[in-house]
Amino acid sequence: MKIKCSFSSQKHQHDHHHLYIPKQMMNRYPFQRNMTLKCGNSSLNVICREATSDSLQIMLETSDSLFSSMPNLENIWISIDSRHSIIHIGPVVALLINQFSLNTLHSHSLKDYFTECQTWFQRKGGFFYLIPLSSFVGDLPEGVVFLDQDWELKTLPAPHVIYNRCHSRKVERTPSFEKALTQSEERNIHVFNSGFLSKDEVYNALKDSPSLVQHIPKTVQGFDSLEEMLSLYKDVFVKGINGSKGRYIMRIQKRENEFIMYQNSFTSQSPLSFSTYSSLYKQIRSWCNPSSYLVQETIPFLTVEGQPLDFRFLCHLNGKGNWEIVSSVARIASRDQFVANVDQGGRIAKPLAILQTVFSPKESIRVLNDMKKLCTSSARLLSDTVEGHYAELGIDVGIDESGKPWLIEVNSKPSKRTYLENDRIRPSVKALYEYSFSKWMNKED
Repeated sequence: MKIKCSFSSQKHQHDHHHLYIPKQMMNRYPFQRNMTLKCGNSSLNVICREATSDSLQIMLETSDSLFSSMPNLENIWISIDSRHSIIHIGPVVALLINQFSLNTLHSHSLKDYFTECQTWFQRKGGFFYLIPLSSFVGDLPEGVVFLDQDWELKTLPAPHVIYNRCHSRKVERTPSFEKALTQSEERNIHVFNSGFLSKDEVYNALKDSPSLVQHIPKTVQGFDSLEEMLSLYKDVFVKGINGSKGRYIMRIQKRENEFIMYQNSFTSQSPLSFSTYSSLYKQIRSWCNPSSYLVQETIPFLTVEGQPLDFRFLCHLNGKGNWEIVSSVARIASRDQFVANVDQGGRIAKPLAILQTVFSPKESIRVLNDMKKLCTSSARLLSDTVEGHYAELGIDVGIDESGKPWLIEVNSKPSKRTYLENDRIRPSVKALYEYSFSKWMNKED
């Protein structure tokens, strides 16, 4: 049985824990005298007492330092399990981010996303906060919560769900981070998007699928077959398997008497020209470790006014365990770029509007639906195949002149800048709440 109400707590010195419940709620719902109050991963044995106030507010009076430090929750779900005498408060959801100081939080690249999450969770009846990396790996009960128009560091209950937005592959490979993931799982805390997905990991997970491999460009790992790939296709991409935001990518074209290279990460000069393959190879080897790169044929994707075009689809696991598209944008590269990433200056537009500049309205809808199907199928296979839990993926797709979709990349820490700005709460925030709510309800049932 679930109800929405407000919750507050206050500390006192007496050795008891009283939960004061308004009379109308006490009479209507199956509260018992002795119950266990659970908030996130923390619990406290309480005595339920009738409150003198008529307001729909549950108030905790306790000497427990963790529960007494909880912020006031103006709109929160309360789930009553009378069979086990448990009162559940939730869902409690935390976003794991790299280390930061409160002074720099206002300039954080995800600040608007944080604020939207806080606003939406409060409106819908959840509790949202941020977990600094030090708290996660150090197993400290500290988080950053929005109070009185600002973010504050407080002692907080461990959450039900953690969305990992740590942006360091190096950190994720440390023993302390891996230990923290294991401890969270042992404590029944659901951590999703538990790690970065490398390009070779994605390719190896999808390449054996008959329905998906025909939408993946010919790909080889390392540089052993680079010369052969250039001879076959005349135009290839060389991509760092751990690259992101359009970085560590080279496009190489074989022409009659030279090789032309476009790049944006190794030197300010682009394009570069090489008269022989050996000089090209020597330059690449001076920049790159072969085992950290893959080579991919270049598919002649559609362009907009001569500029590269691709599409970003944000896929999310819903409460029923199915992958769905929650948002999509077309991305058009800037004049001086050969990739369409927003972080490299690309601009975004509505996918259907862009498609209708090339195809008929009916054909545009078909092409868009084909791209969506490719994305949800890829997300489903990836989440079933790779190690860890994943619930949100940014998938990049290009289309050729026939309208056939091609898989470009899958990102497990998708950009929160790639959306069409407006005054509404963005779809990914709503999807995060719905997914977290379902995880909380399934856990408490």
